[in-house]
Amino acid sequence: MTEGQKRRAQEEWSKYAQEQVEVEEIGGCIYAFGSELACLRLEHKMRVGRAMYSENLKTWTYTTER
Repeated sequence: MTEGQKRRAQEEWSKYAQEQVEVEEIGGCIYAFGSELACLRLEHKMRVGRAMYSENLKTWTYTTER
C-alpha cells in the first residue's frame, strides 16, 4: 500500500466511521484503529472484515484483508 492509498483509505474510512480513525497495513491486512462505534460503523458499511477489541493494544480495530 502506497502512502497515497493509505491516506485515501484513512480519509474514506474516517467518513464512514463518522470520526477520525488511524489506518495501517500489517501483514497483508488493513487495520483501522478507533472507537468501538467507529469500528462497528466500518464493519456495517464495508460488509466485509470485522470489528474487534484488541487486548494487546487496548483499543478497538476494524480489519479486512487487502
